[in-house]
Amino acid sequence: MLWCSPTEPGSCADITHARQSGLVKLLAAGPAVEILADAGYQGLGAQTGGRRVAPPHHKFKKNAPDGYEDMYER
Repeated sequence: MLWCSPTEPGSCADITHARQSGLVKLLAAGPAVEILADAGYQGLGAQTGGRRVAPPHHKFKKNAPDGYEDMYER
Protein backbone atom coordinates (compact mmCIF):
# COMPACT_ATOMS: atom_id res chain seq x y z
CA MET A 1 0.00 0.00 0.00
CA LEU A 2 1.24 3.46 -0.80
CA TRP A 3 -0.09 6.36 1.23
CA CYS A 4 -0.91 9.58 -0.59
CA SER A 5 -2.59 12.51 1.06
CA PRO A 6 -3.79 15.97 0.11
CA THR A 7 -1.21 18.72 0.21
CA GLU A 8 -1.30 21.22 3.04
CA PRO A 9 0.03 24.80 3.02
CA GLY A 10 3.21 25.49 4.97
CA SER A 11 5.71 23.02 6.32
CA CYS A 12 4.75 20.04 8.45
CA ALA A 13 6.68 16.97 9.56
CA ASP A 14 5.71 13.77 7.75
CA ILE A 15 4.73 11.97 10.97
CA THR A 16 2.58 14.92 12.09
CA HIS A 17 0.69 14.88 8.82
CA ALA A 18 0.20 11.11 9.09
CA ARG A 19 -1.21 11.52 12.61
CA GLN A 20 -3.53 14.37 11.62
CA SER A 21 -4.91 12.43 8.64
CA GLY A 22 -5.65 9.33 10.76
CA LEU A 23 -3.10 7.06 9.08
CA VAL A 24 -1.28 6.23 12.32
CA LYS A 25 -4.52 5.12 14.02
CA LEU A 26 -5.41 2.92 11.03
CA LEU A 27 -1.98 1.28 11.04
CA ALA A 28 -2.03 0.73 14.81
CA ALA A 29 -5.50 -0.85 14.73
CA GLY A 30 -4.99 -2.83 11.52
CA PRO A 31 -3.35 -6.19 10.82
CA ALA A 32 0.26 -6.75 11.85
CA VAL A 33 2.08 -5.74 8.69
CA GLU A 34 5.62 -4.51 8.23
CA ILE A 35 5.66 -0.75 7.64
CA LEU A 36 8.43 0.56 5.42
CA ALA A 37 9.02 4.23 6.11
CA ASP A 38 11.84 6.73 5.94
CA ALA A 39 13.41 8.68 8.80
CA GLY A 40 10.53 11.18 8.78
CA TYR A 41 8.39 8.59 10.56
CA GLN A 42 10.63 7.83 13.56
CA GLY A 43 7.78 7.96 16.09
CA LEU A 44 5.66 5.52 14.11
CA GLY A 45 7.35 2.42 15.52
CA ALA A 46 6.30 3.23 19.09
CA GLN A 47 2.70 3.79 18.03
CA THR A 48 2.39 0.62 15.94
CA GLY A 49 4.06 -1.91 18.18
CA GLY A 50 7.50 -1.60 16.61
CA ARG A 51 6.42 -2.62 13.12
CA ARG A 52 8.14 0.31 11.37
CA VAL A 53 11.17 -0.65 9.33
CA ALA A 54 13.38 2.15 8.05
CA PRO A 55 16.05 1.84 5.42
CA PRO A 56 19.61 2.14 6.71
CA HIS A 57 21.09 5.62 6.56
CA HIS A 58 24.25 4.50 4.81
CA LYS A 59 26.07 1.43 3.58
CA PHE A 60 29.04 0.26 5.64
CA LYS A 61 32.25 0.16 3.64
CA LYS A 62 33.66 -2.58 5.92
CA ASN A 63 32.80 -4.41 9.15
CA ALA A 64 29.04 -4.21 8.71
CA PRO A 65 26.98 -5.75 11.56
CA ASP A 66 25.51 -9.22 10.95
CA GLY A 67 22.43 -9.07 8.73
CA TYR A 68 23.02 -5.45 7.75
CA GLU A 69 23.78 -6.20 4.10
CA ASP A 70 20.49 -8.10 3.71
CA MET A 71 18.52 -5.27 5.28
CA TYR A 72 20.31 -2.70 3.12
CA GLU A 73 19.52 -4.62 -0.08
CA ARG A 74 15.87 -5.13 0.94
